[in-house]
Amino acid sequence: MFPKLQNHPFYITGESYAGKYVPALAYTIHLKKTANIEKVPINLKGVAIGNGLSDPLHQLKYGDYLYQLGLIDTNGLKAFHEAETEGTNCIKKRDMECAFNVFDRLINMDASPDGSLFNNLTGFDTYFNYLKTKDDMGDDILGKFLQSSSTRRAIHVGNNTFHDLSGQENKVEQHLKLDVMDTVAPWISELLKHYRVCIYNGQLDIIVAYPLTINYLNQLKFDGDDDYKKAPRYIWKVDGEIAGYAKETHNIVEVLVRNAGHMAPGDQPKWVMDMLLRLTHGKSMINTK
Repeated sequence: MFPKLQNHPFYITGESYAGKYVPALAYTIHLKKTANIEKVPINLKGVAIGNGLSDPLHQLKYGDYLYQLGLIDTNGLKAFHEAETEGTNCIKKRDMECAFNVFDRLINMDASPDGSLFNNLTGFDTYFNYLKTKDDMGDDILGKFLQSSSTRRAIHVGNNTFHDLSGQENKVEQHLKLDVMDTVAPWISELLKHYRVCIYNGQLDIIVAYPLTINYLNQLKFDGDDDYKKAPRYIWKVDGEIAGYAKETHNIVEVLVRNAGHMAPGDQPKWVMDMLLRLTHGKSMINTK
Protein backbone atom coordinates (compact mmCIF):
# COMPACT_ATOMS: atom_id res chain seq x y z
CA MET A 1 0.00 0.00 0.00
CA PHE A 2 2.92 2.36 0.66
CA PRO A 3 5.64 1.41 -1.85
CA LYS A 4 7.52 4.71 -1.40
CA LEU A 5 8.13 3.84 2.24
CA GLN A 6 9.78 0.51 1.52
CA ASN A 7 13.40 0.32 2.68
CA HIS A 8 13.03 3.53 4.69
CA PRO A 9 13.60 3.22 8.46
CA PHE A 10 10.24 2.21 9.92
CA TYR A 11 8.97 3.04 13.42
CA ILE A 12 5.69 2.11 15.08
CA THR A 13 4.19 4.33 17.76
CA GLY A 14 0.93 4.73 19.63
CA GLU A 15 -0.66 5.32 23.00
CA SER A 16 -2.86 3.66 25.61
CA TYR A 17 -4.13 0.37 24.15
CA ALA A 18 -1.28 0.69 21.66
CA GLY A 19 0.61 -0.82 24.57
CA LYS A 20 -0.78 -3.98 22.98
CA TYR A 21 -1.06 -2.90 19.32
CA VAL A 22 2.49 -1.59 18.93
CA PRO A 23 4.27 -4.69 20.31
CA ALA A 24 1.89 -6.95 18.36
CA LEU A 25 2.62 -5.22 15.05
CA ALA A 26 6.36 -5.00 15.68
CA TYR A 27 6.59 -8.61 16.86
CA THR A 28 4.70 -9.82 13.78
CA ILE A 29 7.04 -7.89 11.48
CA HIS A 30 10.03 -9.25 13.40
CA LEU A 31 8.85 -12.87 13.09
CA LYS A 32 8.22 -12.53 9.37
CA LYS A 33 11.60 -10.89 8.93
CA THR A 34 13.52 -13.58 10.86
CA ALA A 35 11.63 -16.32 9.03
CA ASN A 36 12.34 -14.56 5.72
CA ILE A 37 8.68 -14.71 4.69
CA GLU A 38 7.95 -11.01 4.29
CA LYS A 39 6.32 -10.24 0.95
CA VAL A 40 7.47 -6.64 1.28
CA PRO A 41 10.59 -5.77 3.27
CA ILE A 42 9.86 -3.55 6.26
CA ASN A 43 12.93 -1.90 7.70
CA LEU A 44 11.77 -1.91 11.33
CA LYS A 45 14.06 0.15 13.53
CA GLY A 46 12.13 0.84 16.70
CA VAL A 47 8.88 1.50 18.53
CA ALA A 48 7.48 4.09 20.92
CA ILE A 49 4.72 3.26 23.41
CA GLY A 50 3.00 6.08 25.28
CA ASN A 51 1.07 5.44 28.50
CA GLY A 52 0.67 1.88 27.28
CA LEU A 53 -1.32 -0.92 28.90
CA SER A 54 1.14 -3.74 28.20
CA ASP A 55 1.37 -5.89 31.33
CA PRO A 56 -1.78 -5.49 33.49
CA LEU A 57 -0.63 -8.01 36.10
CA HIS A 58 2.02 -5.52 37.18
CA GLN A 59 0.12 -2.36 36.24
CA LEU A 60 -3.08 -2.97 38.21
CA LYS A 61 -1.68 -1.05 41.20
CA TYR A 62 -3.79 2.08 41.51
CA GLY A 63 -4.42 2.25 45.24
CA ASP A 64 -0.98 3.34 46.47
CA TYR A 65 -0.68 5.87 43.63
CA LEU A 66 -4.07 7.49 44.29
CA TYR A 67 -3.42 7.51 48.03
CA GLN A 68 -0.08 9.28 47.59
CA LEU A 69 -1.81 11.87 45.40
CA GLY A 70 -4.36 12.46 48.14
CA LEU A 71 -7.28 11.38 45.95
CA ILE A 72 -8.32 8.56 48.30
CA ASP A 73 -7.97 8.00 52.04
CA THR A 74 -6.92 4.89 53.98
CA ASN A 75 -10.41 3.40 53.67
CA GLY A 76 -10.30 3.92 49.92
CA LEU A 77 -6.80 2.46 49.82
CA LYS A 78 -8.05 -0.69 51.54
CA ALA A 79 -10.91 -1.02 49.03
CA PHE A 80 -8.50 -0.59 46.12
CA HIS A 81 -6.06 -3.15 47.53
CA GLU A 82 -8.85 -5.70 47.93
CA ALA A 83 -10.00 -5.23 44.34
CA GLU A 84 -6.42 -5.30 43.03
CA THR A 85 -5.80 -8.62 44.79
CA GLU A 86 -8.97 -10.02 43.25
CA GLY A 87 -7.91 -8.85 39.78
CA THR A 88 -4.41 -10.26 40.21
CA ASN A 89 -5.83 -13.66 41.19
CA CYS A 90 -8.08 -13.63 38.13
CA ILE A 91 -5.12 -12.92 35.84
CA LYS A 92 -3.00 -15.63 37.45
CA LYS A 93 -5.86 -18.11 36.88
CA ARG A 94 -6.06 -16.90 33.25
CA ASP A 95 -9.68 -15.88 33.82
CA MET A 96 -9.46 -12.72 31.71
CA GLU A 97 -13.18 -11.95 31.77
CA CYS A 98 -13.07 -11.92 35.56
CA ALA A 99 -9.96 -9.69 35.46
CA PHE A 100 -11.63 -7.31 33.00
CA ASN A 101 -14.70 -7.00 35.20
CA VAL A 102 -12.53 -6.18 38.22
CA PHE A 103 -10.61 -3.58 36.20
CA ASP A 104 -13.89 -2.08 35.02
CA ARG A 105 -15.30 -1.99 38.53
CA LEU A 106 -12.05 -0.55 39.87
CA ILE A 107 -11.37 2.33 37.50
CA ASN A 108 -12.46 1.90 33.90
CA MET A 109 -16.10 3.06 34.28
CA ASP A 110 -17.14 1.89 30.80
CA ALA A 111 -19.39 -0.97 31.86
CA SER A 112 -20.15 -0.16 35.49
CA PRO A 113 -23.70 1.26 35.77
CA ASP A 114 -23.00 2.45 39.31
CA GLY A 115 -19.66 4.01 38.42
CA SER A 116 -16.21 2.73 39.22
CA LEU A 117 -14.60 2.74 42.65
CA PHE A 118 -12.33 5.51 41.39
CA ASN A 119 -15.27 7.60 40.19
CA ASN A 120 -17.27 7.10 43.38
CA LEU A 121 -14.39 7.95 45.71
CA THR A 122 -12.91 10.89 43.80
CA GLY A 123 -15.87 12.33 41.87
CA PHE A 124 -13.70 12.42 38.74
CA ASP A 125 -15.40 11.82 35.38
CA THR A 126 -12.07 11.25 33.66
CA TYR A 127 -8.87 9.40 34.49
CA PHE A 128 -6.60 10.95 31.88
CA ASN A 129 -5.12 13.78 33.95
CA TYR A 130 -5.33 14.14 37.73
CA LEU A 131 -5.44 17.94 37.44
CA LYS A 132 -8.74 17.70 35.55
CA THR A 133 -12.04 16.26 36.76
CA LYS A 134 -13.65 16.23 33.32
CA ASP A 135 -12.34 15.25 29.90
CA ASP A 136 -11.70 18.17 27.56
CA MET A 137 -10.36 16.29 24.54
CA GLY A 138 -12.22 17.00 21.30
CA ASP A 139 -13.23 13.49 20.22
CA ASP A 140 -15.75 14.97 17.78
CA ILE A 141 -12.92 16.78 16.00
CA LEU A 142 -10.91 13.56 15.79
CA GLY A 143 -13.95 11.72 14.43
CA LYS A 144 -14.43 14.25 11.65
CA PHE A 145 -10.73 14.05 10.77
CA LEU A 146 -10.76 10.25 10.58
CA GLN A 147 -13.88 10.23 8.41
CA SER A 148 -12.68 12.83 5.93
CA SER A 149 -12.17 11.61 2.37
CA SER A 150 -8.47 12.53 2.38
CA THR A 151 -7.80 10.57 5.60
CA ARG A 152 -9.78 7.59 4.35
CA ARG A 153 -7.70 7.52 1.17
CA ALA A 154 -4.45 7.86 3.11
CA ILE A 155 -5.15 4.94 5.46
CA HIS A 156 -6.95 2.75 2.89
CA VAL A 157 -10.24 2.19 4.73
CA GLY A 158 -12.56 3.02 1.85
CA ASN A 159 -16.19 3.45 2.90
CA ASN A 160 -15.93 1.29 6.01
CA THR A 161 -18.09 2.62 8.83
CA PHE A 162 -16.42 4.66 11.54
CA HIS A 163 -17.88 3.60 14.90
CA ASP A 164 -18.10 6.72 17.02
CA LEU A 165 -18.67 5.98 20.71
CA SER A 166 -21.06 8.88 21.33
CA GLY A 167 -24.08 7.27 22.96
CA GLN A 168 -23.12 3.86 21.58
CA GLU A 169 -21.87 0.60 22.99
CA ASN A 170 -18.09 0.23 22.81
CA LYS A 171 -18.12 -2.75 20.44
CA VAL A 172 -14.35 -2.73 20.00
CA GLU A 173 -13.82 -3.10 23.73
CA GLN A 174 -16.36 -5.91 23.89
CA HIS A 175 -14.53 -7.83 21.16
CA LEU A 176 -11.21 -7.27 22.96
CA LYS A 177 -12.58 -8.03 26.41
CA LEU A 178 -10.53 -11.18 26.90
CA ASP A 179 -7.37 -9.46 25.69
CA VAL A 180 -7.48 -6.30 27.82
CA MET A 181 -5.93 -7.81 30.94
CA ASP A 182 -3.51 -10.14 29.14
CA THR A 183 0.19 -9.36 28.75
CA VAL A 184 2.52 -8.67 25.83
CA ALA A 185 5.61 -8.49 28.05
CA PRO A 186 7.31 -11.48 26.30
CA TRP A 187 6.98 -9.71 22.93
CA ILE A 188 8.51 -6.54 24.34
CA SER A 189 11.37 -8.59 25.81
CA GLU A 190 12.09 -10.08 22.39
CA LEU A 191 11.86 -6.73 20.62
CA LEU A 192 14.39 -5.26 23.05
CA LYS A 193 16.98 -7.71 21.72
CA HIS A 194 16.81 -6.20 18.25
CA TYR A 195 15.21 -2.74 18.22
CA ARG A 196 15.13 0.52 20.13
CA VAL A 197 12.07 0.58 22.38
CA CYS A 198 10.93 3.92 23.82
CA ILE A 199 8.38 3.70 26.63
CA TYR A 200 7.07 7.07 27.78
CA ASN A 201 4.42 8.31 30.18
CA GLY A 202 2.71 11.60 30.88
CA GLN A 203 3.36 12.62 34.49
CA LEU A 204 -0.30 13.38 35.29
CA ASP A 205 -1.98 10.24 33.91
CA ILE A 206 -4.06 7.97 36.13
CA ILE A 207 -5.36 5.13 33.93
CA VAL A 208 -1.85 4.04 32.88
CA ALA A 209 0.23 6.03 35.31
CA TYR A 210 4.01 6.37 35.29
CA PRO A 211 4.55 4.37 38.54
CA LEU A 212 2.42 1.54 37.13
CA THR A 213 4.54 1.44 33.96
CA ILE A 214 7.77 1.48 35.99
CA ASN A 215 6.47 -1.40 38.08
CA TYR A 216 6.03 -3.59 35.00
CA LEU A 217 9.38 -2.53 33.53
CA ASN A 218 11.11 -3.48 36.77
CA GLN A 219 9.53 -6.94 36.47
CA LEU A 220 10.39 -7.30 32.77
CA LYS A 221 13.06 -9.84 31.86
CA PHE A 222 15.25 -8.74 28.95
CA ASP A 223 18.89 -8.46 27.93
CA GLY A 224 20.25 -5.64 30.07
CA ASP A 225 17.44 -5.55 32.65
CA ASP A 226 19.94 -5.27 35.52
CA ASP A 227 21.64 -2.34 33.81
CA TYR A 228 18.27 -0.69 33.29
CA LYS A 229 17.45 -0.88 36.99
CA LYS A 230 20.82 0.68 37.87
CA ALA A 231 20.82 3.29 35.10
CA PRO A 232 20.88 6.94 36.22
CA ARG A 233 17.94 9.19 35.42
CA TYR A 234 18.71 12.41 33.57
CA ILE A 235 16.90 15.70 33.22
CA TRP A 236 15.56 16.07 29.66
CA LYS A 237 15.36 19.64 28.41
CA VAL A 238 13.94 21.18 25.23
CA ASP A 239 14.97 24.76 24.44
CA GLY A 240 16.03 25.26 28.04
CA GLU A 241 12.74 23.99 29.51
CA ILE A 242 12.53 20.89 31.67
CA ALA A 243 10.50 18.60 29.44
CA GLY A 244 10.83 15.60 31.73
CA TYR A 245 13.22 12.87 32.73
CA ALA A 246 14.82 9.97 30.88
CA LYS A 247 16.96 6.93 31.42
CA GLU A 248 18.46 4.87 28.64
CA THR A 249 20.53 1.72 28.41
CA HIS A 250 20.94 -1.02 25.80
CA ASN A 251 17.80 -0.73 23.62
CA ILE A 252 15.38 0.60 26.22
CA VAL A 253 14.47 4.27 26.53
CA GLU A 254 12.26 5.26 29.46
CA VAL A 255 10.78 8.78 29.50
CA LEU A 256 8.56 10.80 31.81
CA VAL A 257 6.89 13.74 30.02
CA ARG A 258 6.38 16.52 32.53
CA ASN A 259 3.01 18.25 32.92
CA ALA A 260 1.27 15.85 30.55
CA GLY A 261 -1.57 13.39 31.02
CA HIS A 262 -2.65 10.24 29.21
CA MET A 263 -2.55 11.96 25.81
CA ALA A 264 0.98 13.33 26.19
CA PRO A 265 1.34 14.58 22.58
CA GLY A 266 -1.87 16.58 22.99
CA ASP A 267 -0.69 18.14 26.24
CA GLN A 268 2.97 18.73 25.31
CA PRO A 269 3.32 18.47 21.50
CA LYS A 270 6.67 20.26 21.28
CA TRP A 271 8.37 18.08 23.87
CA VAL A 272 6.95 14.81 22.54
CA MET A 273 8.00 15.79 19.02
CA ASP A 274 11.54 16.27 20.32
CA MET A 275 11.42 12.80 21.89
CA LEU A 276 10.13 11.13 18.72
CA LEU A 277 12.68 12.90 16.52
CA ARG A 278 15.45 11.72 18.82
CA LEU A 279 14.11 8.17 18.49
CA THR A 280 13.83 8.23 14.70
CA HIS A 281 17.19 9.94 14.22
CA GLY A 282 19.10 7.65 16.54
CA LYS A 283 19.85 10.35 19.10
CA SER A 284 20.03 9.74 22.83
CA MET A 285 17.39 11.10 25.19
CA ILE A 286 20.09 11.71 27.76
CA ASN A 287 21.19 15.32 28.03
CA THR A 288 21.61 17.92 30.73
CA LYS A 289 21.47 21.06 28.57
